[in-house]
Amino acid sequence: MMHIRFFLLLLLFTASCTALKKEVKPAKADIGFRDLLENQERWQQSIRTFSARVRLTLDSPEYSGTFDAEVLRNGPDSLLITVRGPFGMPLGKVFVNKHRFIFYNQIMNQFISGERHTFSNRRFLQFPVSMDQLIDILTARNRFSVLSQKEFSIRDNHYFLRADNGNRRLRIWFDTDHLLTTRLESYEYPDTSLRYYITYENFQRIHGIYFPQLVNFVRPAEKQGLSLIYTEIKINEPVDGGAFLIEIDADATQIDLTM
Repeated sequence: MMHIRFFLLLLLFTASCTALKKEVKPAKADIGFRDLLENQERWQQSIRTFSARVRLTLDSPEYSGTFDAEVLRNGPDSLLITVRGPFGMPLGKVFVNKHRFIFYNQIMNQFISGERHTFSNRRFLQFPVSMDQLIDILTARNRFSVLSQKEFSIRDNHYFLRADNGNRRLRIWFDTDHLLTTRLESYEYPDTSLRYYITYENFQRIHGIYFPQLVNFVRPAEKQGLSLIYTEIKINEPVDGGAFLIEIDADATQIDLTM
C-alpha cells in the first residue's frame, strides 16, 4: 500500500512540474508575423461604425473610481465619448474628428475646442492617458507600423512576436484562432523597463467581427490601471449624425489653450 501511495504522489508531482513548463516552438510555416499584422489592420478597418456602453474602472495613486461611458464611432476618425459618474451624474463629453475636437467638462462647466493636434496629448478628466491613447484603448485599436522582427514563435497556444518599432520594443501575443491581439507589452528603448501593457479578453463575434468585451491597460511603474468592460456592443450599424452634437450650457466658460 505504501508503494502505491508513493507512486501516486510521484505521478502528481511529475504532472505538476510538466504543467508549469511553458511550451515554446517555432510558428507555423504558413503564417508569418506580417500576416498577423495585416490581419490586425484589416480587422480594424472592417469596423466602420461602433457603439457600446463601457464600465471604466480607474486605479492610480492620484485617483480611483468607476465611471460609465457611452462610446460612439463613425468612420476611422469621428468619435464621441460621454462619461457619467455615480448615479448617472454627467462628468464630461469629448468629440473628435480628423481635424477638430470639442471637450466639455460638465463638472466645471468649461469647454475647450480647436484643432485636434493641440489636444491629442492632453488628458481627459482623471484618466492617466492622453486623448489619443484613450481613443485607441476605447476602440481596441493598435498601430503596428514599421516593425522589425526579433522573435516569432508559438507560446502557450498563442503566436508571440518580439519586435522593434522605432524607439519602442514590443512584445505581442496573438490568438491562434481569430489571429487578433490578446496582449501587448511596450518597453522603453534602449532600457528594458516596461512602459505599459494592454490585454484584450472575452472576444465576442458581432456581425461576423470579433471584439473584446474586456480590456485592461496598466502602467506598472506608475501603479496606474484602467479596466474597461463592454456591453451593448454594436458594429457596422447605421449611425445618426445628430448623435455627435454636443449641447453646451450657455453659461459655460471657454478655456483658451494658448494661455
